[in-house]
Amino acid sequence: MATPPTLSGLELTKWRSKFITEYIRDTGFDTYMGDADTDIIHVVNDLQTDGYTIRIPLMGKLGGSGVTGNTSLTGNEQQLDQYYQDITWEFRRQAVLATKKDREKSAVDFMAQARPRLKEWSTENVKYRLIECFHKMSDGTPFSAADATTRNAFSAKNKDRILYGSTQANYSPTHATGLTAIDNTDDKLSTKVGSLARFMARQARPMIRPYKTGTQGREFYVMFCHPLGFRDLKADTVMQQANRDARARDVESNPLFQDGDLIYDGVIYREIPEFYQGKDTADVPNPETTFSNGTIQCGVSFLCGSQSIGFVNKQAAIPTTRADDDYGFLKGVGIEFADGIDKLRWNNNPQGINNGKDVGIVTVYHAAVA
Repeated sequence: MATPPTLSGLELTKWRSKFITEYIRDTGFDTYMGDADTDIIHVVNDLQTDGYTIRIPLMGKLGGSGVTGNTSLTGNEQQLDQYYQDITWEFRRQAVLATKKDREKSAVDFMAQARPRLKEWSTENVKYRLIECFHKMSDGTPFSAADATTRNAFSAKNKDRILYGSTQANYSPTHATGLTAIDNTDDKLSTKVGSLARFMARQARPMIRPYKTGTQGREFYVMFCHPLGFRDLKADTVMQQANRDARARDVESNPLFQDGDLIYDGVIYREIPEFYQGKDTADVPNPETTFSNGTIQCGVSFLCGSQSIGFVNKQAAIPTTRADDDYGFLKGVGIEFADGIDKLRWNNNPQGINNGKDVGIVTVYHAAVA
């Protein structure tokens, strides 16, 4: 029996290049990831800085009216409203192993089988860490692990960017009280709720900057939707009418039939299935995004503008191999990358202004009854 061929350096390079592309593309958030400060998920490609923490500076707007005429500018200068967010990165690795007996074909065939599994693992690793970040509390605690005091602090700090149901009148600095106001009649996710969340984003201080500006100065926000909320949104007659009138009518391109993105009143709505289906089999519904208010099941969706999430890319994904091969009998291949992800907040201002307030997110709690 011929010895299975070894993987050449060229073949390994091709595999690596394709892997990097796929592992990001399948997260569902890739469209909104980039290195511009207008991107929803702000990617910082910092491959040189030493240390495990990358500091992302955040700047508020200049205030004041300036000076006019012969008025001296000296002594009337404004200080930049400076904040920063520290994001800690870490190595992340996974691998698969096969014996020579298991490898009936060539090394390339083994790689072909290993690559989809590693791709799937790394995609989910990034995806679920992003999902957890959206609903982190002001101190960084995941929602499912936060106690009442921590949840109340989040509600209080984000008063101008948190919505319980369909009206701002439902707001309470006590998180549980705000949730209790949600019912399954008036507080489903709808065009009314989405437009109100957009209004809040524009009125918030600091304002939540839109994701992008289209032609004629039109501004867009993106709402990442809980699946049960998205279901209710598709049933909204206003949304149905808008998409029948403004979008192609054929089944192939109409989002009401294809479960694609919906657009209404400057908001792009994208369904995120994992907001209900958790990472593990037991996590159905996902405890980070689906919970009871004591009467009905509620969910959460997130209207996002620029710099909602920070993503530090310290090392791009590279393939790895196992050095200990038991005299050539074992073959192991893996993946290794280094990154850090966190929700961006107006933190660490010397005067303590806005500390703990989300930079780019309006958090929307709504009915999510299965």
